[in-house]
Amino acid sequence: MNLHTLPRLPAAALTTLSSRQEEAAFALLSFSGGIAGGFGSVFCGHVFANAQTGSMISMASELYAGQWLGVASRLGGLALFVLGIALTVVLPARLFGGDSRRWQRACLLVETFCFALQGLLPREALSVVSYALYLWPVFFAAALQYNTFTALHGVPVSTLFCTNNLRQLTLHALIWRRMRRARTPEAAAEARRELRISLTYLVVTLLFFAGVVFSVFTLELLGAGQMFLCAGLLFALWLWRTAAARAQGD
Repeated sequence: MNLHTLPRLPAAALTTLSSRQEEAAFALLSFSGGIAGGFGSVFCGHVFANAQTGSMISMASELYAGQWLGVASRLGGLALFVLGIALTVVLPARLFGGDSRRWQRACLLVETFCFALQGLLPREALSVVSYALYLWPVFFAAALQYNTFTALHGVPVSTLFCTNNLRQLTLHALIWRRMRRARTPEAAAEARRELRISLTYLVVTLLFFAGVVFSVFTLELLGAGQMFLCAGLLFALWLWRTAAARAQGD
């Protein structure tokens, strides 16, 4: 059946479908983010390319040791991360008229390319210079993902690391605990909202950790092939969201 000829879905069904798409997207993004984090941390000299705090600390150590190629490689990774963040602001407006859904689909394709490229790069040759140099595609993909997929059902979450997720989980869980025996309908509704937010952070964090565990346990078997798996997951997500958008006439 041609996607362009699919019948329009009722508004209620579209809302449910959109909600399920977002949940599936963040599930896959969190899992693949965990794989990428585990890959860099375990397989690539403890370089966690998903976030840049560790890179800056390691760069300071390399400065002290006079490892100038390592410093340059980390500066390049940081520059790619900054470039990725900037592009998530500039490109949606210039190429897609500010349509965040179209930009998200384009972002998934670019990330697919980045992870496929990561799987093809010669690890042994580049890691002689620096593991940070080898992981440049992940630096860039992480920036795109971090500033494109920023909230699930209105809850700001990260699919690439879990420090703030754990902080927010704790804070909202404490608020829910204080309000869970609320006696007014308004307070009860607020308590349910805090519980939903807490569970959102919990599930995203667990999925990220599941990706890390998967990465650690399959590194010996898959090696850099894990990056092709990430590319495949994101490409499958792009196919699904593109098909759903066409079915909705988007």
